Amino acid sequence: MKHDEATQGNSVSHSTTVQDYCSAWAQNNERDIREALASCWTPASTYTDPVTPTVTGPEELAAVILGLHTNFPGALLVQTSQLDGHHAVGRFAWQLKSPTRIDPDGTARALDVDGLDYVEFSEDGSRILRIVGFFGPLRAPET
Repeated sequence: MKHDEATQGNSVSHSTTVQDYCSAWAQNNERDIREALASCWTPASTYTDPVTPTVTGPEELAAVILGLHTNFPGALLVQTSQLDGHHAVGRFAWQLKSPTRIDPDGTARALDVDGLDYVEFSEDGSRILRIVGFFGPLRAPET
């Protein structure tokens, strides 16, 4: 049974909402980014990752996305896993593919950077309320 969708009675699936969010990262101008975010983001939605202080609303997230495209021309964010979710939360993996070397957090990276996003959804599943992004794979526990 899928954990992320109709089991919660959502009018819009969480998976579709995440796909809409990821499509915003594929846009490279503010108008198209804002248009993509209109279907999945709210004025109170927040985003943060290891190098981005918390931003709120579509205008601030659009600026983050535009900054990515300015710093890494040709970069493309691709969702690489299905949404793994329950209730109104989930996680999904992604990869940032770039024709140039990516160094988002001061750590030397390859041309492709893997990441994971934790997401919280609105009650009806149609909007993302919060995204917390992580770069790189999880590390093994220290022994």
